[in-house]
Amino acid sequence: MERGVHDLGGAAGYGPVPHEPDEPPFHADWERRVFGLLGAVAGASAKRPGEFRYALERLAPDDYFGHGYYGRWLAGFELLLAEYGVVSPEEMSEVVARRVGGSAAPIASVSPAGRAVPFVAKNPALLPSDRPTPPPQRRTVRRDLSEPPRFAVGDLVVAPPSPQSGHTRLPAYVADTPGTVVKVHPAEVLPDSTAHDLGERAQHVYCVGYEAQSLWPDAEPNATVHIDLYECYLRPAS
Repeated sequence: MERGVHDLGGAAGYGPVPHEPDEPPFHADWERRVFGLLGAVAGASAKRPGEFRYALERLAPDDYFGHGYYGRWLAGFELLLAEYGVVSPEEMSEVVARRVGGSAAPIASVSPAGRAVPFVAKNPALLPSDRPTPPPQRRTVRRDLSEPPRFAVGDLVVAPPSPQSGHTRLPAYVADTPGTVVKVHPAEVLPDSTAHDLGERAQHVYCVGYEAQSLWPDAEPNATVHIDLYECYLRPAS
């Protein structure tokens, strides 16, 4: 499975993870404004589960790593608003030029400079079949499936690498490594499909436990990594 800028589990070379015990919610006013824009941007774009996250995954490495958490959001906003046609390429170029000229906000040069990875068209035939579910009574990604879960607590499972690129919730570092189901969650729509506008394709979801040293040989002994995975990712481990 191709690894994007976001899929960093076990990767080296990125330095220590900064930790501030009394870190404030925002480090600058522009971060507060970006947070406040989320509802407006989501109302005009990124209307499907997984779509905003996929936009962040498609950012150029400099935009993903170079401007902090809310700078990444801002770059994602720009990408989505341009792709949905809410703002024109000319308007986006003007916005970026204005920030380059002295704003305290980061420079997230996505659409105007063509730096974002293009939206990938997935092959629906490589996704699990869609299956109707009762419409929920409130806004939620959870769904009620008539089919029982395929796996149970204690089952040994393995996740082969994703068969195609695009959005997925399967981390590359767990592919082909056996793990044990430790909990069965409620079923949810499949982001691999919804982020690409290919239907809900709801799946049972499992919490799978992995011995940390089976993922990374130099990991802490006797540590376990728990990852929530959709049923279509998993196979019985022989």
